[in-house]
Amino acid sequence: MASEAQPLQTQLNCLPPSDWAWAPPATVNVGLIASQVTSVVGLSDSIGGVGVKLELVNNQYPTQYVNVVEDRSAAGAGWQTSYIIQDWPGGVGNIVFNQAAGNSLGGQWGYTNLYAFSGSTINAMDWNPLVADHIHETGAAFSPCQDTGYVFDDGQSNITGALVSTAAGSVVRWTNAYSYRARMNQSWPKWSAEQALYLKKNVASMGDLRIYLRNGSTVHGPIRPVNRFSIPGATCSQDKGSHCNTGAYDYAVLVWTIFGVDVGIAIPNLSDGVSLNMEEETYCPDANDLTCGNINFHAWTVVPSTNILAGSVRTVSRDYYIGTLPQLAALGYTVQ
Repeated sequence: MASEAQPLQTQLNCLPPSDWAWAPPATVNVGLIASQVTSVVGLSDSIGGVGVKLELVNNQYPTQYVNVVEDRSAAGAGWQTSYIIQDWPGGVGNIVFNQAAGNSLGGQWGYTNLYAFSGSTINAMDWNPLVADHIHETGAAFSPCQDTGYVFDDGQSNITGALVSTAAGSVVRWTNAYSYRARMNQSWPKWSAEQALYLKKNVASMGDLRIYLRNGSTVHGPIRPVNRFSIPGATCSQDKGSHCNTGAYDYAVLVWTIFGVDVGIAIPNLSDGVSLNMEEETYCPDANDLTCGNINFHAWTVVPSTNILAGSVRTVSRDYYIGTLPQLAALGYTVQ
């Protein structure tokens, strides 16, 4: 694919509240073909560069692309990086910022951007304002479409793919890097980023999604998050689904059966913990209807007691290895 670039531009895109579950199209797409599995990533250039496509392909069925990412209300779902600022005592509380936002005061909104993409690499060409979505403790919602919300940073999405050789054949590695540029000097008691994968619940059911979490010799799983679940040692609740916050893990492996072959996504270096949630009623009130809910996996990066200089850039980056289970095992990511 030839490199594509256009003049810099970033504009606020506001959708009416009635469109909060709108699925933005994947306008920026790249892909890689490994020995047994193909993967395609697609971002939305109109809603903050949020990932709305992460397709898995069993190469025995090369025309059957399975998108595992929940793209409805992708400004509040999809594949994206968010962050939370813990304010000082006496302040407003924990302030939540997303690449874009949905299900909130201004409906679904995000900033446009232009991207250079070539082969397996996507680079944002400008910075998007990052406006606070809500305050965690009170639920107070903000939207730049309503001229509300704190802004301390601008953000930029960059994704890079590569083929990685193993003794069992090549796998795909996506590196999702999201950068923050400070607008001002900042000092916070804690700054936490999360990179989240929101997953289609009906696709998870069809593909028998299983999740494995490993820490040393301890393996939790298979966890089947289509149904309510719990995780040993985690803090869990069962309010309209299952919601678990865990401690550190060496890695996670998410596995779908794609046309007869188990295909996994291995996510390493989960040293600051994981949140795994199954929502039953996100899009409609019927808890038994798989299209009403979603599954979301959050990997955390926590920076306690941080000082940030104006103009400085910090980046949250995660690797995602995609291949068959023997291939991931050859890289050291086993599910046993």
